[in-house]
Amino acid sequence: MLLAGSSLLTLLDDIATLLDDISVMGKLAAKKTAGVLGDDLSLNAQQVSGVRANRETSRGLGRGERIAD
Repeated sequence: MLLAGSSLLTLLDDIATLLDDISVMGKLAAKKTAGVLGDDLSLNAQQVSGVRANRETSRGLGRGERIAD
């Protein structure tokens, strides 16, 4: 009976490890997706709201640089 309990605990530990790995991969995917969405938002600003895209991307450059038209 002791062996069965040990096997069950090992199985539960493996499941917990898999769930932890899945959550880490999900966080990484969300971070990458947020970066892509941010790029899309700045490039499509003119189409959606009439704001020029170079005005939006200048905020991301960080030093007040502007992208030439």
